[in-house]
Amino acid sequence: MAGTRQIRYRLMVDWDFNGTYTDESAYLLNAEGDMRLSPVNSGMVSGSGIVSSATFTLRNASGRFSPLRTDGALYTYIRDGKSYHAPCYFEVSINGGTNYSRVFTGVLKLPQETTLTTLETPTVRFDARSVEEQYLQQRVSLTQAQMAAIYDDGATEADIISTYLQLAGVAVGDMTFDAGLLVIPWAWMDDESAIEECWALAAACGGRFFADPDGKFVYHNMAHWQTATRSTAVQYSFTRDTLANFSLRLDDSDLYNAVTVEASPRTIGAQDVIWEPDAPPVIAPGETKKLTARYDAPTYSIWGIQHSAYDQGGNDRTSSVTITATYYAQRADLVIVNASTLQVLVKPLRILGVPVIGGPENEERRTSADDGANGAWWTDRGERSLAVRGNPYIQTAAHAGTLAQFLLDRCEYPRLTAAINAPGQPGLRLGDRIQVTDAITATAAFTGYVTGVRWSYGFGAFQQAIEAISTTGMYAYDGSYFIVGAHAANGTARLFY
Repeated sequence: MAGTRQIRYRLMVDWDFNGTYTDESAYLLNAEGDMRLSPVNSGMVSGSGIVSSATFTLRNASGRFSPLRTDGALYTYIRDGKSYHAPCYFEVSINGGTNYSRVFTGVLKLPQETTLTTLETPTVRFDARSVEEQYLQQRVSLTQAQMAAIYDDGATEADIISTYLQLAGVAVGDMTFDAGLLVIPWAWMDDESAIEECWALAAACGGRFFADPDGKFVYHNMAHWQTATRSTAVQYSFTRDTLANFSLRLDDSDLYNAVTVEASPRTIGAQDVIWEPDAPPVIAPGETKKLTARYDAPTYSIWGIQHSAYDQGGNDRTSSVTITATYYAQRADLVIVNASTLQVLVKPLRILGVPVIGGPENEERRTSADDGANGAWWTDRGERSLAVRGNPYIQTAAHAGTLAQFLLDRCEYPRLTAAINAPGQPGLRLGDRIQVTDAITATAAFTGYVTGVRWSYGFGAFQQAIEAISTTGMYAYDGSYFIVGAHAANGTARLFY
């Protein structure tokens, strides 16, 4: 089948990080990768997302990819770990090369080399990760002014995710976002991973945040599968003639009839001392000292700094001491300069501001018996309860209640999932609606959303193992929600929660 499909591929690497890619396709022996969506409730409980991965194995008889071969063509770019995080992409065409589709975009990890033996030819293997890898360990902080603006402007989860990514250095053109559905009053970061915070924020709103095979950061809101074209219209259809394997199972890993979501309301407090040191700073003559002032709570506004300075004789030296502050959401970086010729003690030293106060205070609970559509099924089956706690972005009772009802609708039925092995479709994306017609397995066609794809290329064949979750029962009123720009406001379509 690979021959009739005319499989072609391109592996491109930007070895010198300047935007110029080198085609390494001639050396590729095989490639494989994996991308998937974590279930909404699992993402909340774990507080993390899934970074897509790929592995490329290349011929290395000439030493092209060897970090210790000085005669290797890429030695300058491979030696001493210089290839770490080199941008790369892999794309496949199934129609003779007239139209390539990205299968993976990301960055390389470090190479693993095998040498020549009587049984093996020299090869090198590069593991790779999708573009989250570049930013995952980067720590960023929201300024106090940015945090206040989020509150003042009524920002949604999509707005805040965009802000976080831009702080990490991601261009707006590299983001593809659904509209935000929930206003998040308070959001802040203090020396934290923007990617991890985006995962937590998306999970708090029933959405998903990930990087797609095209190298774009994607946010799907909780209504995505009911509104997006690729999720509402079948993108790929499979039959027994085009399948290598098809199996179905009912899954109870996300089966619950009671969902509890914790909310952490926050409000603006009164002006107060938000920080002072445990011990007064001592500044040597002519010294510039840097201090980090960490607050107990994020701060809506700053009123200023109070300080005085004295020498060892008790004389006032305040005029010789200047303090410059950079204010972040939950800390300030202070630069203290002593311009005098004497050692000084800075006391008092206080930052005055208006903190944001609050924390976990209430919970919203939804059950199949009172709020669901499958209560009768659960009558003789006891309780399976899901609790979502500890996510700081869930801040109102309305938000918690919406999320609890959304998760209950998803989880109160055993979920039908499918595993499909088939010749690969390089344009397949997470969240796509697919359909499988196989009368031997199911009387009616199976329709599902793609939640995971394992792909492989080797020996001229491109294959995919697809995981999909049935569309049935994913939304309480499937296909009848009001969509702006698609439906008339005549009362016949339901608003989404």
